Amino acid sequence: MSTSEMKNVDPKVVAAQNRRKIEKDKRRKNYHDSQVQGTNNSSIVSKRSVEMIYNPVTEPKVKDWFRFFVPKGKRRSPAINRGYWVRMESIKQAVHRIQNQYRDTVRVVNLGCGFDPFPFKTLAESENAFEFFDFDYPELVAKKLSMIKKAPEIMEVIGKENAIEETEQKLGVVMSTDSYKLVGCDLKDTELYEKQLECLLHSGVPTIFIAEVSLAYMKPEHANPVVQILSRLPNSHVLVLEQIMPSGDSHFFAQKMLYHFSHLRSPLQCVETYSTKEKQQARFGKYFPRVEIIDLFESWGQLVSSEMKELVASVEDFDEWEEFIVFCQHYVVIHATNSSSNIFTQETTPPGLDKVQPLSISPLIVDVRLKFPACANTSSATFIHGGMSQTRSDDLFILGQDKLLIPSKATKKPSARMCHTLSSLGNGNLLLVGGRARPGVALSDVWVYNEGTDNWEIIGEVGEGMSRHSAVTVGDGRVLVFGNGKFKLIVCKDNKYSFHDVLAHGSIPSLQSCAMTFDHETKIGYIVGGMLEATGPTINDVLYLFYLHDTEMSVTNVKKSAHFARVGCLAKVKDDELYILGGAGNALQDQCSTVLAYDLKTDVLSGRRIPDDVWETHPVFIGSQLTGDLVIGGGAVCYSFGSCFNKGYSIS
Repeated sequence: MSTSEMKNVDPKVVAAQNRRKIEKDKRRKNYHDSQVQGTNNSSIVSKRSVEMIYNPVTEPKVKDWFRFFVPKGKRRSPAINRGYWVRMESIKQAVHRIQNQYRDTVRVVNLGCGFDPFPFKTLAESENAFEFFDFDYPELVAKKLSMIKKAPEIMEVIGKENAIEETEQKLGVVMSTDSYKLVGCDLKDTELYEKQLECLLHSGVPTIFIAEVSLAYMKPEHANPVVQILSRLPNSHVLVLEQIMPSGDSHFFAQKMLYHFSHLRSPLQCVETYSTKEKQQARFGKYFPRVEIIDLFESWGQLVSSEMKELVASVEDFDEWEEFIVFCQHYVVIHATNSSSNIFTQETTPPGLDKVQPLSISPLIVDVRLKFPACANTSSATFIHGGMSQTRSDDLFILGQDKLLIPSKATKKPSARMCHTLSSLGNGNLLLVGGRARPGVALSDVWVYNEGTDNWEIIGEVGEGMSRHSAVTVGDGRVLVFGNGKFKLIVCKDNKYSFHDVLAHGSIPSLQSCAMTFDHETKIGYIVGGMLEATGPTINDVLYLFYLHDTEMSVTNVKKSAHFARVGCLAKVKDDELYILGGAGNALQDQCSTVLAYDLKTDVLSGRRIPDDVWETHPVFIGSQLTGDLVIGGGAVCYSFGSCFNKGYSIS
């Protein structure tokens, strides 16, 4: 704009334009703030579900406190329940570990408290050990105040109300007792926030600041000053629960997570800048001399006792381990402090792979939206049975060489199931063993499908319910089954079927969800991954080799590696290399470690890098099946963010 044009501009018009811009920016901020506050509603309902279902078992003497904020509880799925339970338990255990370092009262300040009743529950259990401050948006705090005053049990726990002085009112205090303060605060208003801490928190008291995902909704330029201010306070402990993306934003879980929060109009603002533990370490290390970080799966291992895990396992049937592990690996608990003590155990980082080479992989045209189906090949087609989509399926699909998916027309057939096995007996016959209906209901029936007649026939039972077991063809008409710590051989000879217990020489633990494969050229089989026990779970990191001689076998420990520790992985031997695909393990798999190749001659373990164009389609190598060169099915429920399914791939 020229000088002459500027002179002709009406100052009133400019002022009006500026006012409109200010109002627009204010509306945008208010809208974002209201959307962030809205995430509290979903979260608190899920926490109430945990309280209703878990507390009677894990804490039978503890009152229900969420009911004062969520009168009508709604039951969430087992995966969501356990996810929220481990979130809540991680914060609780971390707080108590810090508190145990001090003899006197410890102050807890919850930055972004929502309707969480953690102060009231904790005060009821340990009255004199804590003093609580709840901070959140003024509008949300007003609602929480109203709910608190309507709950005599809460009022009794927090004690007699003190008069709020005028200076405290200006600082946002809406409730004050000797043990509890409720404060309205917009953390982005750094000047007010710093003044609130300075005036309301008397010095000399060790203080724990909790930020359970509240900083995640703020841009780094707003979130980091909040942390910096806390670092100036003596005896300051900051506990942050926040999302990360250890394998990048193309990982299927990360993709679902980002979309979920963006769809709710409350996008995660920090996760892309601080996407890994290392970046979070550097972030908090700028302000605090001591920073320790564990993900929620490490927290589940460290902070939750074996006895508590047993109680948790008894609450409700649970069979979503892969999904639980991957969820936990996308959340971290950060403890940053200027004190001298740690509260976590430092986890060892898995050693690097010997090398990484490209993987040749291409998507299938046919999209099989199933997780945990059973698959097998004949000379003419691939067969896909059961599995889980919206519900468990009893369908059999035939994928021919023309890549068309055709349903079987058989009417007499196995019931709907998942986590079962399907193996080729030769001559167009397929053997189906076990599986499960709902979690906790393992099946023992054994069926044979004839490709030529498109008919099923039940041939007996395997002796006990088997789910998440393994089976492999070891010769024409011979299938070896490994489940519940036992090996069984099912033999078809002259159209007659027999079941044999196999005597194993050598030591191998009882494993669930391990991969078992057999090299028909060398007559050697391999077992890798799986769970030694399903309460922890303890994940097997040993590769086993076996030879089968009639109804006896010898088992040998070949190699131990952290990279072998996977639940629900797949395996195949080709050209003296053992390929291991997918599953979920102690470390989240990425573009270079989802597929491994172990050279059986040179003892070299290498990664097979998934090409960018495939990785960016968010492949899900969980609940998949490997048959021939095809990866069929696969999918996961990503916490409360929604489900995703694999496209299916051909690997050459």
